[in-house]
Amino acid sequence: MMKFRFDLAGWFSDNADQVHSDLVAYFGGGKQLFTGRWFEEFAAIGDPNRFEASDLLAVEALSVTVPTDAAASLLIAESERFNSLLREIPRERNLWEVSRLDVNVGSAADKLHAELRTLPGIEWVVAGKLMAAKRPKLIPILDNEVRSYLQPPKNLFWVTMHDELSDPARRQVIAEVCQVAPAHVSLLRRMDVALWRAAKRGAPR
Repeated sequence: MMKFRFDLAGWFSDNADQVHSDLVAYFGGGKQLFTGRWFEEFAAIGDPNRFEASDLLAVEALSVTVPTDAAASLLIAESERFNSLLREIPRERNLWEVSRLDVNVGSAADKLHAELRTLPGIEWVVAGKLMAAKRPKLIPILDNEVRSYLQPPKNLFWVTMHDELSDPARRQVIAEVCQVAPAHVSLLRRMDVALWRAAKRGAPR
């Protein structure tokens, strides 16, 4: 079983009040507006088995962009190269409901992430956010801030998160702390927002 550098369920329990405030602020559209609150809405527009222009809007809401040439390859010129792998990745399944092999090294998800990174201007963060737009319940988002904060095993973030959430008791603790977010937002995204906000503040682990 892969683990993070600190007890993730314990962290959510210990920081429950702050997580509650952060999720309300992020998704509630208060004084500080976060464009990421539109990620789910944009991502839900398109065909789940095809990358579409709405997915580019979704990742742009998370403060990254897909360069024009890369977008043309992804959506038009080489679309089947990416969509064929996308169709192999489980749909409408939560991360903890699939086999560990579905998110491990060598899986269709891993191969698609690698293929996306061959596009000009697409590095690992953008590739991961594009995949999360298509499989929001399955693919957890990881950016530089959260990676630095969590320090997951190299190239094994998805597997480590799978192991964490496959424990029903630990998953329940995290879900209860994050329940204030809108119903359509996946648990993975709620966790990402909470960890991202903590990382940006430089909160202790």
